Amino acid sequence: MKNQKMLTQKIYRAKWVMVDPETWISNGYIEISPSGIIHASGVYQSKQTSDVTDLGDGILMPALINAHTHLELSALLNRVPMHMGFTTWVDQLITERMLTGPERLKLAAAKACRTLWETGTCAVGEISSLNLTQDILSQSGLSGVWFREYLGNEPIEIPENTIFPDRLCLSLAGHAPHTSSPKLLRLLKQDSQGKPFSIHVAESDDEMEFITRASGPWAEFLISRDVQYSEWGLPQQSPVKHLNNIGILDKNTLVVHLLNCDDSDLNILRECQCHVCICPRSNLNLHNRLPDCERMLQKGLNVCLGTDSLASVDSLSLWDEMAFLFQNDSGLSPKTILSMATASGAQALGFSHQLGRLAPGYNACLLYVPIHSNTIDQAVHQLVAGDFSQDNRVISASY
Repeated sequence: MKNQKMLTQKIYRAKWVMVDPETWISNGYIEISPSGIIHASGVYQSKQTSDVTDLGDGILMPALINAHTHLELSALLNRVPMHMGFTTWVDQLITERMLTGPERLKLAAAKACRTLWETGTCAVGEISSLNLTQDILSQSGLSGVWFREYLGNEPIEIPENTIFPDRLCLSLAGHAPHTSSPKLLRLLKQDSQGKPFSIHVAESDDEMEFITRASGPWAEFLISRDVQYSEWGLPQQSPVKHLNNIGILDKNTLVVHLLNCDDSDLNILRECQCHVCICPRSNLNLHNRLPDCERMLQKGLNVCLGTDSLASVDSLSLWDEMAFLFQNDSGLSPKTILSMATASGAQALGFSHQLGRLAPGYNACLLYVPIHSNTIDQAVHQLVAGDFSQDNRVISASY
């Protein structure tokens, strides 16, 4: 791990310990059991002499959680133009992906996993439509959920239960309401068996037109690819309402993007206890707009952060995602943005009692960020705004 060292000692001390964005310990410590579970935390006392590693004057904090990635597309960095509309972008992405070939896609995905570690991410929500990243993610050391994604009509083959490391969960994803039949989505949701279920929702104007009118550029695109949608029950009032009508939304559903939604859509998501993942940089690049994150939070939704793929952003760094959101959404506090990149992501992926906080009983997925700050507010601002060196920003990470 570049610029990182494994945490193998028993006690780690730092000027600041961020248990979570609302809970900070000055001159704090974290004690870790041999099994890699946090045993205790608190104010450091000099009499604690057993295997202490003093990390310095920076911040010891939970590692980051990237709740929506497409590692299979990492080889497409700077290869798909983003200024010609969403449907054209999708069409060219499919072509470039095919031309790249599975071996180059897998090599780039493995490199992307290493980059995630190097930029402080410990867990991901990985979307795999080609079934290329399962072994890569399993061998990477990352935690999270590997979502096998499907689209179109039936039939499909649901993968058999695969033995994954305990830190990983295998689940299913429906691509989107504008690419997947209701019958397929119901089958996938049923077979996810209460695990997290991911789906792209309300991402583009083309999707909105297709769902509400059953026509437009996306309808033409589906026809060109021999995808029959006449029995999908369209038109509907909105993508969210369509998914609600067919029984896809519940407390295990992670809806991604949500650029086109109104208060009634958000009320439905809240009532169904859905989680939301936003990908602001990708949204601006592809659609020239941002999700209304502040309104989602006001509705009481759990909102987390993802980067989407390197086909639509220039990095998989959640530091970059946080800094972008901080610069472009003045309604969000730095602590809220930090929560979106840590505890909220853990909750959305089903790891709320294991990741995202530095508390007893949680996995010891830690970052030490070597920045100097005199107050909590100053520390939070520096973390979210990227006010520290881009080199060597993470010098130690998780088990």
